[in-house]
Amino acid sequence: MYYINRNLTDDDGDHVWAVVQESCDLSDQNDRMLLHAVATIREAYGEQEIREMAENAPLVTVPEPADGVANTFSLDLLLSAFRSSLPDPAAEGGKPGQLTNYRSETTELLARAALATVYGFASPPTLHATKGNRNQPILGFDGWTIMQATDGELALVLLQVKGTEDVARPPSVAAELVAECGRAVTDFTKLKGFLMACLLRCKNTAFELPLMNLIVELERDNRITNTLLAPVIVRGGAESHIDDLGSLRGATTSFLHARARGMTLSLGAELTAFGRAAMTRARQHV
Repeated sequence: MYYINRNLTDDDGDHVWAVVQESCDLSDQNDRMLLHAVATIREAYGEQEIREMAENAPLVTVPEPADGVANTFSLDLLLSAFRSSLPDPAAEGGKPGQLTNYRSETTELLARAALATVYGFASPPTLHATKGNRNQPILGFDGWTIMQATDGELALVLLQVKGTEDVARPPSVAAELVAECGRAVTDFTKLKGFLMACLLRCKNTAFELPLMNLIVELERDNRITNTLLAPVIVRGGAESHIDDLGSLRGATTSFLHARARGMTLSLGAELTAFGRAAMTRARQHV
């Protein structure tokens, strides 16, 4: 079980904030948080989809008079190839830790997993599987999902995530999140491009029709009424605290019609080391 050690605070205007605390021992290869991160990374890149495709692949047929040819590929080798295709920390050279993809992407994926657990957000297919360069970030938003709003309608959720080792409360990245959240609901060109990419990724899934309806609403009204902003501060070694969210809680008027479902999450391990360990382990076929 993950993200159980949490406290939620309700503010006026239907804004909700969560403080979540985890722990991790990177010296333990079987640490529960590390293994959770590994599973989360593999899921984001579509390992389960690959498994299902292999299990349901139709038999190969050739013209008569030859008989049907059975599939003879090895699922084990297929999964080995999949995992070795995941982002490789060693390929990022000597970039500063805070600029590495393995740090930022692991942070974002865990933030999304925590938001799904705490707030009940859905887990749609992600865009990671379509990345041409696995060691570069995707698109402009850190993530998206949908959830059922309090009025029973579906709401679009936009995720904005910052990882930090800053021990200040709030950390300096909180100011960046305030600015990003203020822009997220008004940058229509960027938002439409993002939603269109999501729609294509979600073809033939339960998310297809809701996404089309949200896109039409945005084009017609220049807003998606049921919009939630999910700003997340992910701390490494420092423990999360409600004071991390002080500036965000005070800036909700800049979110316009959107409501907040924010979070501060601590992992209990330095973020760069955690991201490298998680990505490296996710690539291993063990």
